[in-house]
Amino acid sequence: MEKMNKKKVIIFTVLTLVLSNAFAVAAAMIAKGISDPLKSTSFFRTSLSVMMFIPLIMAIVVKADFRGMGIKPRLKGNAKWIVFSLLVPMLLTVLAAALFFIIFPDLFDINGSYFREYNRQMGMDVVAILESKGMSYKGYVLINVIGCLTYIPFFNMFIAVGEEVGWRGFLYPELRKGFGRVKTWIIGGIIWGAFHFGAMLAGGYEYGFDYIGAPVLGLVTFCISCIALGILHEVIYDRTKSIWFPALFHGSVNAAMTTTMCCISAGNPEKLAKYQVLGPYANGLISGIPVLIAAIILGAYALKKDRER
Repeated sequence: MEKMNKKKVIIFTVLTLVLSNAFAVAAAMIAKGISDPLKSTSFFRTSLSVMMFIPLIMAIVVKADFRGMGIKPRLKGNAKWIVFSLLVPMLLTVLAAALFFIIFPDLFDINGSYFREYNRQMGMDVVAILESKGMSYKGYVLINVIGCLTYIPFFNMFIAVGEEVGWRGFLYPELRKGFGRVKTWIIGGIIWGAFHFGAMLAGGYEYGFDYIGAPVLGLVTFCISCIALGILHEVIYDRTKSIWFPALFHGSVNAAMTTTMCCISAGNPEKLAKYQVLGPYANGLISGIPVLIAAIILGAYALKKDRER
C-alpha cells in the first residue's frame, strides 16, 4: 500500500490553516470598519468565498496529483449521487431545524420575522418589495427552496470545488494512507473545522459572539459538524471518483442552510443569540444530530463496502 507523504500533508495543512485564518481575520477587521451594514456583510461573505480557494492553491503548491482527482466529470453510473447531493442537504436542514424548534418553539416563526428584520438592518425590505410585485413571503420561500434543490447548488459548486480539491482531493486520500478511514474522518474534519476558526473568532461566522460557552463551544461544535459532513463528502468522493460530486454536495449544503433563516423568530434576539450554537442551522450542537446520524449510516455503509472488497 502506498505510504502517506507526511511532508506534503504537513506543509499543506500548516500553510492552509495559517493563510486562511490570517485572511479571515483581516477580512473581518476590514468589514468592521465599513459603516454600511450591507456593504460590510457583503465584503465579509465575499472574502470567505475567496478564502475557499486557498486549499486548492495549497494543493498546487505541494504538487498534488490532480490527474487522480477526477477533474473530468464522471456521470456514467453516478446519477444517483447527483440526486443524493441535491436532496439530502435540504432534508437534513429541515430535520435539523425541526429538532431545534421542537425544543425551542418560541424561536420559530413561519412568517420569518427574523428574515424580515435582518434584511431591514441591511437596508433592504425584501419582503415589502416582493409583496409590492404581487409575491407573498411564503411564495418567495417556496421559490428559494426550489432553487436550492435545483440550480443554486451547481453555481455554488464552482466555489466549493476550491475547498474540495484540497480536502477530499488531496488531504483525505493522503491521510487514509497513514491512518485508515475512521481516523482520517476525524483528523480531516478537525482540520476542516480549524480552517474556519479565524472567521468564527474575528467575524462571528456561524454562531455569532454571544452564544453559551463562547468561543470554545462554538469551535468544538463546528469541528464535530465538519467531521460529520466530511464523512458524507468523503464517501461521495470515494464512490464517484470525481471531485465535482462532493463539490456539488458542498454547494448544496451551503444553499440549503440559507433557507433556515426564513423560519426564525425575531421576538427574542437575546435567547436566539445565546442558543445559536445549538441550532437551528444544521451545524448546531443539537440541530446537527440528524447530520451526525446520516454520517454514521453512510460511514458504516462505506466501511462495510471496504470489508467486502
